[in-house]
Amino acid sequence: MKNLHQNLFEDLKNLCLNLNDLQFCLKSELLNQATIGKHLRHSIEFYLCLIQGIPSRTVNYDNRQREQRIETDRLYAFKILSDLSNQLKMHSHDHSLNLFTNETSSDKPFETSVNRELLYCLDHAIHHQALIKIGLKELNLSDLVGSHFGVGHSTLKYESSLEKNQSSF
Repeated sequence: MKNLHQNLFEDLKNLCLNLNDLQFCLKSELLNQATIGKHLRHSIEFYLCLIQGIPSRTVNYDNRQREQRIETDRLYAFKILSDLSNQLKMHSHDHSLNLFTNETSSDKPFETSVNRELLYCLDHAIHHQALIKIGLKELNLSDLVGSHFGVGHSTLKYESSLEKNQSSF
């Protein structure tokens, strides 16, 4: 599972390096005036929120920091992704967490686990990768990412199995 997160971080770091500042911050018509940087920040902050909550065994994604610098400074975003990648390697993921939302009473959290929330963060980030890919297509830059970018791992496995079955005929 850790490899999936590391691959995601590498893809996002490469994107940060391959875009220029204007492309990273350009408001996209297709993304309702959002930027590639904004979608990247949103994805990163869910991971940050989870990692920060591990020591106290509590997480609340609604209370994330929404740090503007991540969405406007692609090299800073690169650094945060590198740090996140290292932090993810250091933590144990086999313990429980209490998940809070601003919509639920603070005395009634959802019981979850670090592994479950990591899966949520991964799926959430892949969803935003798909939106980023739309923004890249608008800029005629979709060749900066691979065909796997923004596609769920179960979909990639399924498509691979179809290709194997078709090649055997």
